[in-house]
Amino acid sequence: MNKKAGKKILGWFLTFLPALIGTGLYFLAARSKTFADWYADKIYPLWVGSMGRLTGLVPFSVNEMAIYLLILLGIIWVVRDLVRAFRKRVRKGWMGRWLRTVILAGGCLWLAFMIGCGVNYNGRTFAEKYNLDISGGTKEELADIVRRMVQEVNALADQVPRDESGLCIMEETLLEDAEASMRKLSETYDGLDGFYPPAKAVLWSEFLSMENICGVHSPFTSEAQYNRLITPYNIPHTICHELSHLKGFMREDEANYIGFLACIGSDSAAFRYSGYMLGYIYVSNALYSVDYDLWFEVRQGLCDAALYDLEQNTVYWGRYQTKLAEVKNTANDNYLKFNHQSDGVKSYGRVVNLILAYYRENPQK
Repeated sequence: MNKKAGKKILGWFLTFLPALIGTGLYFLAARSKTFADWYADKIYPLWVGSMGRLTGLVPFSVNEMAIYLLILLGIIWVVRDLVRAFRKRVRKGWMGRWLRTVILAGGCLWLAFMIGCGVNYNGRTFAEKYNLDISGGTKEELADIVRRMVQEVNALADQVPRDESGLCIMEETLLEDAEASMRKLSETYDGLDGFYPPAKAVLWSEFLSMENICGVHSPFTSEAQYNRLITPYNIPHTICHELSHLKGFMREDEANYIGFLACIGSDSAAFRYSGYMLGYIYVSNALYSVDYDLWFEVRQGLCDAALYDLEQNTVYWGRYQTKLAEVKNTANDNYLKFNHQSDGVKSYGRVVNLILAYYRENPQK
């Protein structure tokens, strides 16, 4: 083998190396829960601690700006090479360099994804780590919990600030309250301890709404991002949900549950209201599916202020029942299944079993 051929082989090997490492991590984590747990406890916090601190230096979402920049650069790059090809001014071997660039960029993103969250999908669940009984419950248990949540929602509805129309609004201390709520919960669950990057509102939140998305966790930049346009009572729970991903809990049901716990245990009335409202929605939806009459009876107990918030939420999302939302939902379903959540988007609803476990362990609540 001559020197030129060896250099070419080495070049292609280095091009594929990030993708190979990322794929190796994917299969290793899938086969070894021990490795995934070790990674989540020892390595992942270093990634969040370093990347999160770096991106936390700026007030906007680095992930969002990077997406726009990459799209722009990609368009410029493709147009430039097409013009060169049309004018027959391309350099020799340009197609190979173009292909290697695409493979290397894709491989680096794949590796960053595995480092930033992919491995964590395979570790112990929150329920396994803290020995929670998630066997489910009866419709009577569901109805009892819904009634308790209705009482909490009604008690808190008058404590949260509202605008002229009566819609609840969030206070200026939203981000500080989110971190404080998560830190308070970490006193009970040590897996939530440690550094928290500041949550960030997505500037073009309209696009998230078109996709029917409330929040996004970026594994590449360790940022918890939220849709700033959604009905306000959703925002505290959404932020806590996304922050839980930065602690290595990637499954959607457990992120929903952690967000619920962080909110209802918060010192902020707005956060407690958000937690109980979302908890009410999860559990009452489960009750609705098994006994409509019982669900309807319990729902009648909600106060007018809470009902107004729920109605405005329905109105808001009613504007975004688009094909893009359907495509995004299908893509998210496939994404979750690829990361070993076998029931895909249905995993969001498993939070009900976790809430049942919480009330069994805390009957005084």
